[in-house]
This record gives sequence, structure tokens and C-alpha cells, in this order.
Amino acid sequence: MRVTQGRAETEAAFRDVMAALRAEGFARLKGFDGRARVRVYTALVVRDLLSERVVKLLALNTDAGWRAFEAFFSDDMRRIILRNLPGKDHQQNREDAYQSVCEALLKNDLQRLRAYSGRGSPSGFILHVIENLVIDYVRTILPRRRLPAAVQRLSTLDQSVFRLLYWERLSSDPPALLARLPRAEAPFTVTDVAEALARVRAALPPGYYAEGHGVGQTIDISAADEGVLAGGAEDFAVPTPEDKLLEGQSAGLLEQALAALQQALPRLDPTERLYLQFALSGQPAREIARLIGLPVENVHKVAQKVKKQLREEIGGADAVKKWKLSV
Repeated sequence: MRVTQGRAETEAAFRDVMAALRAEGFARLKGFDGRARVRVYTALVVRDLLSERVVKLLALNTDAGWRAFEAFFSDDMRRIILRNLPGKDHQQNREDAYQSVCEALLKNDLQRLRAYSGRGSPSGFILHVIENLVIDYVRTILPRRRLPAAVQRLSTLDQSVFRLLYWERLSSDPPALLARLPRAEAPFTVTDVAEALARVRAALPPGYYAEGHGVGQTIDISAADEGVLAGGAEDFAVPTPEDKLLEGQSAGLLEQALAALQQALPRLDPTERLYLQFALSGQPAREIARLIGLPVENVHKVAQKVKKQLREEIGGADAVKKWKLSV
């Protein structure tokens, strides 16, 4: 109903979505690999189909298309804005940001939205456009971000990793970070980036995600938990149905997997348990070696032993298979 007006239009949209799902022997659903529940995967596919419908409607009728677009994506816009402008002090800035993003999207006859080429996820494309517009707006109202003093004392590589991780909200996966480093730093390896990541985390206080939340202060646009960032602005925290489905599934699998892991822990020796603790927190092998006082090659041996033992003891658990426990 978010992209339609009236029962007749809703039924027409439903028929179109079902026809698209059935097309070419349910080709849209053939990417399902069993790692998510069928209803969750289907909900995400349907979301993309409805997004395509909105984009097509924008091309045919700007007014009707925009109404459908705003109804379908307004919650996403508000959630992205909240993540970038958290706290009670930014309530008016969030409202202004919403209007600014809408105006930018409408500019030049919806040029930004019409740029969708039909390749890839339409909803992913639209959310990426919205995210960039929100960041552009934030940069106009907040002072230029400055590196924390502790990070300023680190190497150029470490500072680049900090910016990618905390300012651009990239994954902490070293290969992903390496791919985004400036060209001048291309000679670095995945190991170099992993070690830089460990140094950056060690230099920052526990739970670091922002330099300040007050008006006129710099905000570190990180991927911190939206519930923590809200700071009383719950009116902007609007999860989508897909978010709720994924959250429920992930939480359930995580709880079951952790229960299976808990049963296996007593059978690991102290060094193995310590290794597992650091590995699950994302520490690279060299940092783990330093923390537990072992040569790096010994840490790799411990890792293989722990993985083998966990596979033997809990690898057959259904929750562990689905959760893809990684150590």
C-alpha cells in the first residue's frame, strides 16, 4: 500500500509483482542459497520489484511517481538521516535534512533517480543516492571533521584506515579497506591493513563512534548502532518490515549458535579459549600473537586446532551451519 493509492491500484501492483516473480521459471528467486529464510529473501526481492515500479512510475508521471517514492522510501531517508545526525540537539537539522534531500532528488526533473540503468538492485541504487545526499547536507552544517588526537599520532596508513572505517562507514574487512585506499597507498597488503586496523582500535577509547553530539560540533559519521545514536530522537528510528524480519532471524540463529558454542568452550584449553575470544572480536593474527605472547606461526596452529575441534563438536548444529560461525 505504500506505493499505491486505492484498492484497485494495490491489486494491480500485486498482480504485477506475482507475474514478475513467476517470470522465466521464478528466475528472480533462483539466487536463494538457503542462508536466509525464504520469507525474508522473498521480501527483499519484492522490495526491489516495488522499487522498480516506483522508478517506472516516476518516468511516466512525475507527481504520482514522487508520491509513491516518498511513501516507499521516507522511512529509509529518516533512518539514514538519524544515523548521520544523532541526538536531540539535531532534531531541527534532521527535519531540514529531509527537506534538503527531497529537493535534491526533485531537482532537474528527478535526474538523480532517473539515472538508474536497470542493472543491480533498484532499492540499493536509490538508498545509495539518498545516503550521498544526506552526507552532502551534513557537510554543509557541521565543521570539517578532524582526526582524534590519538589517531593524528599514527601513520598515514592508519589515518586512512580510520577515515574509511569511521567516517565512510566501510566494513572492517581488511580486503575491503585495502581496495578503497588512495592510489598512493596501493602497495600496502591485506596484512598491513589488518595491523593498521588493530592499531587504530587500540588508539581509540572503547565504544568510540563520535567526537561530539552537540550543535556546532563535529560528528563522526560511523556505523554505530542506531539505537545508541538516537539520543531521544526515536521519532526518526523507523525500521522497515525487512529490517524486522532480518533482525528476528539473525537474533534467533545467533542465540542458538552461541548456546552450541558455550557447550564446547569448557573442552578448550585456556590458550585456545583466549585465542577464540580475540578471533571473534576481529583481531588479526599478529595482534592476537602479541596479546597472548605466542609467535604468529603458533597462533595459526592454535587457530587450525580450534577450528577443527569446533567443527567436530558443534559443526553439525543447524544453527551453526546457518549462522556461518567464523573463527
